[in-house]
Amino acid sequence: MQTALFRKTAVLIEQNSVQSILYGDVLGANGFDVRITKSAMEGLIIIKENACDLVVINLEIAEESFVEKLVQKIRGEKNAEFMAIVGLSIYNHESKKNILKNIDALLTKPVSIDTFIGSVLLGIENKYHGSKNSYSERMQARNF
Repeated sequence: MQTALFRKTAVLIEQNSVQSILYGDVLGANGFDVRITKSAMEGLIIIKENACDLVVINLEIAEESFVEKLVQKIRGEKNAEFMAIVGLSIYNHESKKNILKNIDALLTKPVSIDTFIGSVLLGIENKYHGSKNSYSERMQARNF
């Protein structure tokens, strides 16, 4: 795995301790300073207080309507322009249509480490290089 010259900040919102450690370690090994929380509200506070490059969120942390509002609130933050949001879900993409329009990638668990870090890096690259298309728009363009 590659270590970045400049560290980026990631917030990981995940209730499963084992997965928090796994995803946190993978992000750390790829040059991220990782802040891990099990609470969506604490995650929002961390995002407000820090210039984050990435948010990885387990989409099953709460009821879908709450998660949808949380993602919209994250997108509304003043420092969110270059922030990539990657959603993790045990359900398929079709069941998350309302959330897809506000995230940069959706990964279905279980996810391989290569797929995870590849999606994270691609999401950040798209943010820094001006891709304004939502995840669902990009998937439609690719005929997924």
